[in-house]
Amino acid sequence: MPPDDDTIANGSRRAQRARRRRIWHRSLILGAVAALLVAGAAFAATGPLRDDVDGTDSRAVTTRAPAASGSESNPAHPCRSPLSPADPLRLWIGGDSLAGSLGPSLGELAGKSGVVQPVFDARESSGLLSPEFVNWPKRGGEDMFTYNPEVAVFIVGANDAKTLQDGSERDADWRTRYSALVEEMLVVLAGNGRVVYWVGAPVMADPAYSERVKAVNEVFRDVAARHPGVVYVDAYEAFSTADGSYAPTLPMPGGKVSRVRGADGIHFTPEGGDLLATTVFDRLDPACRVTQQAVPGAAKPTIEAKGSSSVPGTRRERR
Repeated sequence: MPPDDDTIANGSRRAQRARRRRIWHRSLILGAVAALLVAGAAFAATGPLRDDVDGTDSRAVTTRAPAASGSESNPAHPCRSPLSPADPLRLWIGGDSLAGSLGPSLGELAGKSGVVQPVFDARESSGLLSPEFVNWPKRGGEDMFTYNPEVAVFIVGANDAKTLQDGSERDADWRTRYSALVEEMLVVLAGNGRVVYWVGAPVMADPAYSERVKAVNEVFRDVAARHPGVVYVDAYEAFSTADGSYAPTLPMPGGKVSRVRGADGIHFTPEGGDLLATTVFDRLDPACRVTQQAVPGAAKPTIEAKGSSSVPGTRRERR
C-alpha cells in the first residue's frame, strides 16, 4: 500500500531534521578543531598564559624583565617627538652625594644635544632611611612639581647601606620595611607615567660595606621589576672588576684608563661621574632619540637646584 501524503510529509521533515543535526555536529567539530589550532599557535608563540600574584600574565612579566635588569633595552618610553631647543626633554637627576657626580656629568652629556634640559639635586649623606635629615619623598615631590621632568634619574643607597649592621641585610622584616620606602619614592618619581632610571649604589672598597650595598641594590631591583616604567641601572656591575670586586680605575669610552673612584673608596671622581653618566645615557639616548634629534651649537646648561651640594673634587665642572 503506498504511503499517504501525511506519511510522506512526516518522513521528509524527519529527514530534514536529521540532516540539520548532522550539519550542526560537523560545525561543532570543525569549530573545536579550529579553536585548538589557534590555541596551539598562541601557545607556541607566547608560552602558556597564567595569572601571577600581581594579576598580570606571564607575557607581561617577560616584557618587564629587561627594564629591571638595567642591561637590556628600555620598556615602551613616552618620550615626546620631536624634541627641540625651544621645547627640550625635561630631565631631572637627584639623590645622595653620588648624584653630585652623576648630575653634572649626565647633565653635560645630555644637555650638549640642545634638545634636553637637565636639572640636578644632590643631597650629601641622604638616603631613604634618614627622612629627618632629607625626606626624599617630600624633596622629590617638590622637585617634580617645580621642574615637571619627563624623565627622572635617581641614585641613593650608599648611606642606607652604611646604617646596616652586618647580617641585618638578610632580615626579612628589614627588607619589607625598606621595600616599602623604595616603593614610596618610586610612586613620587613616576607620577602619572614618568619614566624613572633608578641607579643602584656602586661596589665599595670595603668588602663588608659592599655586601650591605648588594642588599639595598637587591631591594631596588626587586621593586623596580614591579614597575614597567622603571629602568634599574646596575652601577655595582659597572664599577666592578670581572670578578665583581672593587675597581679604582676603569677604561673610559675611547679606551683610556682613568681613576674613577675617590681616595675614600666610596665617591666617584669626575671621571667616574662621566662613566656612570655614559652608562645611564646609553639607555636614555635610544629610548628618546636624543642624538638623532640633536641640534649642534644649542647646548643647554645644567640647572642645579637650590640647596644641592657635592663633595669637593667629585664632580665634572662645567666646561
